[in-house]
Amino acid sequence: MPTPRRSKNDHLIYADVVDSKSKAGVWMGERASFQDRQRQIMEAVKDGLDWVPVEGAIMAISTEPAGIAVIAPNPSLPGVIVLADGGSPAATADLQARYEEVVRTSMADLGIAAEGAA
Repeated sequence: MPTPRRSKNDHLIYADVVDSKSKAGVWMGERASFQDRQRQIMEAVKDGLDWVPVEGAIMAISTEPAGIAVIAPNPSLPGVIVLADGGSPAATADLQARYEEVVRTSMADLGIAAEGAA
């Protein structure tokens, strides 16, 4: 017999435990109305990138180093996920760091506090 799904009021605690904060993304200290803040961040990020539309996300395109990054609001946690893919592990790491910094800068420009990874 199926069991009801557990209540999820501990997302941020769980994110700390599984270390998902450091895997991909930039996390906000602001918990209230985080989805509205995510929309603000995404609009601010678009202003500084070459990008193509992806439903509910931004796909940034880089030629140096060559690769892409998908930047999307996390659907259930107050943060923005950055997933990068370059032509080598070093290029991927560079893209990941670059686009996470773009998100952090956009957040700072909007006055939205970033939270450090656990």
